[in-house]
Amino acid sequence: MDLKKIANLLIQISAIAIILLMCSPNRIYADKNHPFYQDVKEAYKDSKLIYDLSIEGVLYRKLAKPQDVFEQRGLSSELPKPRSPEEEQVMSQTLEALHRQFFKKVKTGETYCPVGKIKEEFGMTPKERIGISSGGYYQLFVAYWTLKIKLDENRQSNISKYGYGNVYYFDSLLRFVESNLAGAFFPTPGPMQISESTRRQGIQELLNMFAPTMTIKDLYEGADPQKARWPVLK
Repeated sequence: MDLKKIANLLIQISAIAIILLMCSPNRIYADKNHPFYQDVKEAYKDSKLIYDLSIEGVLYRKLAKPQDVFEQRGLSSELPKPRSPEEEQVMSQTLEALHRQFFKKVKTGETYCPVGKIKEEFGMTPKERIGISSGGYYQLFVAYWTLKIKLDENRQSNISKYGYGNVYYFDSLLRFVESNLAGAFFPTPGPMQISESTRRQGIQELLNMFAPTMTIKDLYEGADPQKARWPVLK
């Protein structure tokens, strides 16, 4: 058999292998209708990380339906346990990319869904709620609350379709990011009071890891302590 025939045979074998791989019943396909499908791809691109089928295979792995009612509602921010070092790496880099994406949106004034949904959800526009319509604190406010609204819509959709809120591995990662950001910037009132110095340290650590060119002063630009329900840092 000459070299040309051998080369053609190898090409045919490779093509068959690819087809079998694509048709494998064990392959996990990404949910392209997932509301954050494009967000995570863009987050990977912005962070200069490789996004491919192996990444999707981890992110869109279905989680078992939890028995706990609280977890069924998708309110738990606990991360799923990775089953391998590869999954642990995907989890780590996805969390990093999603946090970076959030701070990028804050910096550029982008949102996760139309700002008008904030009034639909809470009965007040951002300006009515915090008294400003531009600047660093406004951009922080709309970035976080549009993220939360979009995530809650996805959670409710999952509950309607599947009976539980966090269906994919990816859903749990998104919930963890949202919870982490809420704790830093828009904490739920409770019996425990966190000191300003502790909050400042926590926020600074977030910025050091995910947005080193931003400052706390940038984030709270224009914030009015009389209008905000959450502690405002100066």
